[in-house]
Amino acid sequence: MSQSKNKILVIGLGEIGYNNARYMTEFGLDVDGYDINAIATTKAFNDKVIKNIADNFSDYDYYVICVSTHNPRDQSIPSLNALNQVIDKLKHEAKIGALVGVDSTIPTGTTEMITEILHHRVHVVHVPHRYYNKEKDIHGVNQLRVIGGCKICCINLGKYFYEEILRIPLHTVSSSQIAELCKVTESAYRYIQIAFAEELKIVCDKAGLDFNELRNAINTKWNVQILEARDGINQHCIPKDGIMFKEFCLKYTKPQIITAAQFIDQMYRRHISPEIERRV
Repeated sequence: MSQSKNKILVIGLGEIGYNNARYMTEFGLDVDGYDINAIATTKAFNDKVIKNIADNFSDYDYYVICVSTHNPRDQSIPSLNALNQVIDKLKHEAKIGALVGVDSTIPTGTTEMITEILHHRVHVVHVPHRYYNKEKDIHGVNQLRVIGGCKICCINLGKYFYEEILRIPLHTVSSSQIAELCKVTESAYRYIQIAFAEELKIVCDKAGLDFNELRNAINTKWNVQILEARDGINQHCIPKDGIMFKEFCLKYTKPQIITAAQFIDQMYRRHISPEIERRV
């Protein structure tokens, strides 16, 4: 299949979708974009990141879903409303036999649910993004990613699109659930690392010790890397994904570490609140 015949639709043109589309366009691929936010689509079109602004999902070979999976009123809370709207539109308009790649962070079981809703008329894979804007040269779109799906035909087409066409290296896992849990666990682990640093800073402050001096000294050891303690865990991805991870764990056990980390972050916010007020 020649690249000139591949019609790609990037769905969701926030930071992840915009940079996915730009990466694909730089390959000379035929990339259109869709977003319910007209400002986002207009920007992508004016920046020549996408060729056209789509209003219909018909006649595309590849659909890359990059919609947000957080509550618009509180970005720290998961919500699949935007994703569900996209799936409903794909159900009625998607080209039979096409590939749906879900780059958005999703709870376990979502890929299987999407496959069932679309009646396997299209192939569905989950390839969770790992995009980090502050280090996009090395941690941008083209970095090692995980791919999982419900059916082998979906995995094969997904690997062809991401690896062969987009030149994105992949680590293939045995199920979509592993791929889904991989992303939320990455974020939960980061959450725990930050919470440890926050608690250590609380202890140092109360003991009259310099947290940064202690941190720098500890980090001289080759296998230890204590993170900074800043203004609390404010990024929407890490708290949201932490909740997804906790909800998965609650099906089987009472998660202790992530629960403690969430408590520590709230305690740390109270601890530094006078300092934040002074800076403001």
